Amino acid sequence: MLLTDKTYRWQSKKYNMFEKEPQFINSEEKKPERKEKTSLEELKEYIKEMSLELRKEGIPVDERARIDVNKFNKVYSEASISSDMAWVKDLKTRFEKTAASNSQWAFAFPKEKASRDVPLGGVFEMLATSVLNKKMGKDFIITRTSEYDDIRRKMDNIILERKTGNIVCAFDEIGAVSGERFEEKENKVLERNWKRGGADLKYGIFFEKKAGKMELKKGPIYHIPLFYLAMSEKDIKDALDNQGQQEQVFYKFVESIKKQIEKLKEYPVHPKLKERLDYFEKSIEKF
Repeated sequence: MLLTDKTYRWQSKKYNMFEKEPQFINSEEKKPERKEKTSLEELKEYIKEMSLELRKEGIPVDERARIDVNKFNKVYSEASISSDMAWVKDLKTRFEKTAASNSQWAFAFPKEKASRDVPLGGVFEMLATSVLNKKMGKDFIITRTSEYDDIRRKMDNIILERKTGNIVCAFDEIGAVSGERFEEKENKVLERNWKRGGADLKYGIFFEKKAGKMELKKGPIYHIPLFYLAMSEKDIKDALDNQGQQEQVFYKFVESIKKQIEKLKEYPVHPKLKERLDYFEKSIEKF
């Protein structure tokens, strides 16, 4: 068929319209940009997921993997729990006012606003909890202590052996690997184990076997072997940014714990602490 100029122009216009149509409906251009999660946000998300799994096992923790004191109402009076919570709230308010003017995390995470709202100790606690759980969660239950025991008893994490249900040790984290502050922490931890028979918990958990089943118990626990876990601020940031480094962090923790156990054996310790210490030493030999 012979096309007139008018017909040719109309069909050309129609053809060009269809050529441009895919560009007009390009779905990728319409998608909003996906905001990548920061390393600290990913850590918080992991802790939340971990906490959910612990609660499924009946472990009384909140979404931060901390022992929840509100679940101890059958162990302690309401007045006692309320008093402890008020004490913690008052201290935290003082800490926040002191740190408000100069956040220690501003230099380490200049692009992560959320991280500036989290103190160094809190970040380290979450990181240590995550690292320990990923490597030991099959055989042990790892939780953070209640805020009360964290501040009052200077303990950040506790570890329960799944097979026996007993607390085998506790950890106190420090953001220094050398110097005066590190040596002071090392000496204090050793002294607590040697002279005071280890660490004590008010809000503790353990399991007892009844009718062939492990039943959760809550209450005070005494004579827990206490260890310190040390990392510098730089190492903490590097481990957050690089998931591959977290396995190396775990083995550094284990190496440090083994050295601390050898140091503890230089002097007699409380029989119950020694019992837990010996058991934990055998448990970590496989790592």
